[in-house]
Amino acid sequence: MLFHWIFQTTGIELFDGRLFRAGIAALTSIILVLVLMPHYIRFLQKQDATSDFDKDQKTKSPPIMGGILLVFVVELVSLLICHLNGYTIATLSILFLFSAVGAWDDLAKVKTKRLIAQKKMTAKDYMEKADGISSGMRLVLYAIFSFVVAVFCYKFIPDLKGNLTVPFFPISVLQIELPNWLFVGFMTFVIAATANGTNFTDGLDSLVSVPIMTSMIFVGLVAYVSGNFIFSQYLHVPFLPGCDELFVIAMSIAGALLAYLWFNSPPAEIYMGDAGSVGFGATIGIMFILVQAGLFLPLVCIIIIVEAFSVVLQIGWFKATRLFTGTPRRLFLMAPLHHHYQKKWADQFSTKQMLNSKIVWRMHLISIFALIVSMVIFFGIR
Repeated sequence: MLFHWIFQTTGIELFDGRLFRAGIAALTSIILVLVLMPHYIRFLQKQDATSDFDKDQKTKSPPIMGGILLVFVVELVSLLICHLNGYTIATLSILFLFSAVGAWDDLAKVKTKRLIAQKKMTAKDYMEKADGISSGMRLVLYAIFSFVVAVFCYKFIPDLKGNLTVPFFPISVLQIELPNWLFVGFMTFVIAATANGTNFTDGLDSLVSVPIMTSMIFVGLVAYVSGNFIFSQYLHVPFLPGCDELFVIAMSIAGALLAYLWFNSPPAEIYMGDAGSVGFGATIGIMFILVQAGLFLPLVCIIIIVEAFSVVLQIGWFKATRLFTGTPRRLFLMAPLHHHYQKKWADQFSTKQMLNSKIVWRMHLISIFALIVSMVIFFGIR
């Protein structure tokens, strides 16, 4: 809004340019996170805002809820720099609402940990109960928020249609057109599913940050091209007027996560927590749908998808084998998938830190490779 006012006041077209504003959004987010995060970490440490604890109470884990600051920075920067329309309002609303659910869950974990410290609850009770708020409550809130925003998108974004761009095919050859009711349902599912998947991925230092960043780079570039008539026609991408404002939000998120890596790189000084992973995960989901690239999400976000499916498969296989054979079995040593490799490769490394770094870096490289392949397919082969 600020840059829109400056443009209207001065008439300088630079302040209306998408590339310029996206770059400023990324730089501003980086600077704000780098400046504010050390103070925020000290504040959380004073509040003892951690969810984990050492049984002998001699060591403390890094504080959680780092995502609250990241979301605050992204919301602030986006509101100042991007133009408000149906695309940006829906995206920023999803980010705020899902981050609020995640923050509630983080606060519940901190409260539970304090009850253990006060001997009002045992560690065993903590491990047996739902982590934070109940999974059922989370899913209900996910479904409600996703559905409401999906309906808003369908009602108030004029050019939004239930179209899905199919990988490897130009839109003139093949494009899936969903009916209204199914499109709203599909959007609701994707938003909630990516929120859950990103939350599962946030299990090792910096593991979830790079997949979010690569997702934002892809969807931001698609939004920029889709909102430009000349570029969209040249690259055979659906023309979506106003969609390019999502490029500014995407670069703001990428910038904030890049600065966050300074503090979250192993060994982490702070964790993102559910406030960040759930909020940014849901944002990935809605942005891919809004740019009609929903079918590319499993390819771009392959790490997030695989992490989520590993949990689903583990639970499903465990219950199925218990039901049909009487002896429950597991597909993986532990789920999500990064925990499986922690156990599988444990004997190959002298320290746990080296093991975790190997897992994280390999998944980072897969995310970067998936980004390159996806861009080649979307802008070239398709």
